[in-house]
Amino acid sequence: MQELIVFDHIFKIYQTGDTEVRAADDISFRINKGEFVAIVGQSGSGKSTCMNIIGVLDVPSSGKYYLGGEDVSCMNDNQLAKIRNRMLGFIFQQYNLIPKLTVAENVELPLLYRRFSRQERRQRALSALELVGLSHRASHRPGQLSGGQQQRTAIARAIAADPPLILADEPTGNLDRENTALVTDLLTGLWKKGHTLILITHDLSVVAHMADTVHVMYSGKIVEEAPLRQLFLTPNHPYTQGLLASVP
Repeated sequence: MQELIVFDHIFKIYQTGDTEVRAADDISFRINKGEFVAIVGQSGSGKSTCMNIIGVLDVPSSGKYYLGGEDVSCMNDNQLAKIRNRMLGFIFQQYNLIPKLTVAENVELPLLYRRFSRQERRQRALSALELVGLSHRASHRPGQLSGGQQQRTAIARAIAADPPLILADEPTGNLDRENTALVTDLLTGLWKKGHTLILITHDLSVVAHMADTVHVMYSGKIVEEAPLRQLFLTPNHPYTQGLLASVP
């Protein structure tokens, strides 16, 4: 299979006074095109740092990161912005919708940066909203939507440009059980359509029936890399027992 992401001995080190914090501590892994990978861990495990580096929102202190065959670990800000716009769609826990824009205009924003024509932006936005079941809400403002509808709008925004990689950061963290099921079904559907998905979460129940592979993070390291079902073989593992408790 074609490799989409390669982490090669990635470190991210912060200095807080006299204390050195290794938010990412010698992380290496590979993700192939078309995979669905979950990166899980408790608060402070380093998964957010890992997500920021994958999403080209931050750069490592050392090591190499290849995205689509390109070494992004040494790119400048303009180069990073271009590859981020071309390669990535983001779904955040807080939705990050602009209140003054309509639902359709929010979905169009990444397309504006990609220099799509006005007509194509609208066409793609409406198609993405149709996919998430919100075409009838295209002219509404985010404040007129429920939390689940706002997150589905955020998913439409992430997929409108048809990026090869979708990065979802705790996408169900603010949702009730019903909307969590809707969002996880949407993500699974995108994966089955050929998108590569990386899901960042502290809740293994969200990925219980979806991810190909689970990377468990603890203290800045990847301490487990296995299919979810394999994690259950060692239920008393010190890194995973708290996470496994969340799976019904």
